[in-house]
Amino acid sequence: MKTFKVKIHGKNLLLNIDGDLKKYGFDATKFVKAENPQEAEKIAIILIRQNPNLRNTVFNENADRLTMSLEEIKEVNFLKFFAEKSTAGFTFYSEDEE
Repeated sequence: MKTFKVKIHGKNLLLNIDGDLKKYGFDATKFVKAENPQEAEKIAIILIRQNPNLRNTVFNENADRLTMSLEEIKEVNFLKFFAEKSTAGFTFYSEDEE
């Protein structure tokens, strides 16, 4: 099994921050083990969708869903995977500021 660093860009995320519903975008980095880059991308997106902090704060309706796209994927050695895995996370921005 190979190790990958996967960068995903998301947009159209409806969040309630300080009582104000607004659309946000995000960049997320995930480190995953997979057989190939395509599988690594799928795993990263599943991990993002299953993140409990994100799931519990999203207010999107089914007709207005969050979208995600692959920004970058690269195979990394195990030491880099192990060292950086805990630093992977989300960076959010207001879509009004794009």
